[in-house]
Amino acid sequence: MSSKLCLAQDPDADHLLSTNPPALLFGMLLDQHTV
Repeated sequence: MSSKLCLAQDPDADHLLSTNPPALLFGMLLDQHTV
C-alpha cells in the first residue's frame, strides 16, 4: 500500500516526498526551521 502526499503544491516535489522518506523528514525539519 502506498500513499500519495500533496504537501508542496508541486507535482514533482510531492512525488519526491511520497517516495523518499529522508526527503520528507528533511523537508519537514527545514519547514519548521526559524531564524
